[in-house]
Amino acid sequence: MKDFQENGSVENLNQDVNMASEVSTSEVQQGTISVAIADIKPAKRSKLSLTTRKNLMGYWFVLPFILGMVLLYIPALIEAFRYSISTIDIVPGSYELNYVGLDNYRHVLQVDPTFIRSIFETTGDLFINVAIILIYSLIMATVLNRNIGGKGFYRALLFLPVIIATGVITEAENTTFTNLSSGSLDIEAGAAIAGGLFSEVDITLLINSLSLSPELTDIVVGAINNIYSIVTGSGVQLIIFLAGLQSISPTVYESATVEGATWWESFWKITIPMISPLILVNMVYTVVDSFTRYGNPVMDGIFELISEAVYTEAAARAFVYLVIVGIIIAAVMAIVNKFVFYENR
Repeated sequence: MKDFQENGSVENLNQDVNMASEVSTSEVQQGTISVAIADIKPAKRSKLSLTTRKNLMGYWFVLPFILGMVLLYIPALIEAFRYSISTIDIVPGSYELNYVGLDNYRHVLQVDPTFIRSIFETTGDLFINVAIILIYSLIMATVLNRNIGGKGFYRALLFLPVIIATGVITEAENTTFTNLSSGSLDIEAGAAIAGGLFSEVDITLLINSLSLSPELTDIVVGAINNIYSIVTGSGVQLIIFLAGLQSISPTVYESATVEGATWWESFWKITIPMISPLILVNMVYTVVDSFTRYGNPVMDGIFELISEAVYTEAAARAFVYLVIVGIIIAAVMAIVNKFVFYENR
């Protein structure tokens, strides 16, 4: 009995010791965890918002363009402005610029009878061409965005005129065709032969049969006659529209279809709002391209003065033209931007 009591007391003592050790171990572990948690420092949050970081990435993307502008374009612009407010005196082996103030600008704006008129004539035709190019490029991008065979081939084919219409091809387009067995053939004659299937009279009669207004008939006939310039001037816009269409999630159209929307309704309620920022970009690009491309009467006049070594008047014309184009672009952006849909707003 005594042994049993002693064994029982020993066992109780061992249990008490084990419990005490477990409690102390738990306390130590909890203390260690508390110390470890206290040592963990919260991650530093960036002071820049997500939108700001995305904007900085955009600036990083256009950094080469910014460097080119600062290092190449702006110095040339400053030098051209010096020419516009000076006259050139030829000296043996060099030349000198003599400051004359705004005399060259006064001559361009008040004396030259053709410069301002050519700007207004160019601006009047510009907006019609911009609308036609944007509509054409959007339609073609919508067609190429659908599941059709050979999409890559058609995309390259429609962008090919943009490459062909640069450099040597542009120069050849504005010269005469030579080395023909019957002599020389100018551009107008070549265009008449190439367009032998349909003439302007045939197109006009066809459109008049649709009972359209004379103004709309003139626009359509002019667009058909300028189909080459429209195709060559819409390649970049087509690629931009195509990239925008591919960025729209198909689930958006699926949801609209489930709700009973037709393709036409989805186009106006989903496609147009989603690519409206790209419409603004393409519109600005087309305006600039139309104002500065080869064949523009104002640009042709400036290049003609340069070829005649009348650099000061050419520089003055160029700066006046730059200001007018900048005002037009600012007005277009201010008006169109009111109808642009931005997802983050």
